[in-house]
Amino acid sequence: MVNRVLPDKITKVEEDAEPHDRVEQALIRRNEEMRQELQMAAEFQQAVLPDSVDLPYLNIAIIYRPFAEVSGDVYDFLQNREGELAIFLGDATGHGIAAALMTMMVHIGLDGIRRNLPTDESIRILNKLIASRETGRSVSAVFFRIRPDGHLSVVHAGHPSLIVIPADGSALVQFAKGGCALGVFEDEPVPYEEENYQLMVGDKLLAYTDAVIEWGTYDREVFGLQQLLENLSRHRTESVEKMSAMLLEELEAFSGGRPCNDDLTTLMVEYTGA
Repeated sequence: MVNRVLPDKITKVEEDAEPHDRVEQALIRRNEEMRQELQMAAEFQQAVLPDSVDLPYLNIAIIYRPFAEVSGDVYDFLQNREGELAIFLGDATGHGIAAALMTMMVHIGLDGIRRNLPTDESIRILNKLIASRETGRSVSAVFFRIRPDGHLSVVHAGHPSLIVIPADGSALVQFAKGGCALGVFEDEPVPYEEENYQLMVGDKLLAYTDAVIEWGTYDREVFGLQQLLENLSRHRTESVEKMSAMLLEELEAFSGGRPCNDDLTTLMVEYTGA
């Protein structure tokens, strides 16, 4: 009931107010309307994001921290009849509503892709969809599939490399190949190439958006890839939930209280065996 009569009350006050007061009151009202619209957009965006998938051969932990009300980070899960799980993590350029709309385009594009296609072919289809819309924006991405037997296939599109943390204590693994961010070139000047790796029981994976390594201090010192790798090596025996939490704690401590100025997402996966 209050919401129904509020506009009339504001209108009455504006009529009795001085011109500059009326302008100020109109701006306040419009600002509140925009705030509510952004809140609704944020709730819708988070509702579209999937819950973690429950599979007997994988443990998954997710950290998703938007910079503002809405986010340009996007992730999704695609499972096929063979029980294989494909995971997409992307980062749209910019912030705000425009970046959030790009994440919606990604979800729609992924929904239309057959679940058994190779990762590079899936990315190729998604790139053509985004590029054909000529939005002037792009999405960096990593897309990887894990089979119940531990076979991993991955393709990168202008995105930080997926990191493998072997359970046997050996060196962390990164991938070398990567095409352009999605939506930049429809004709794919740098081919998207699928790379493969055999996971062993206990191996873990980290996919992340670049805010993780670009979060910095007030002196403009960034966390960086090397510190990320050291953190993962140091805590590799922990669960994926605890590793994710410890990484976030170290990032916050490193920043010295400076807020992260970008959307931040991490997806950590453990292969537990078929």
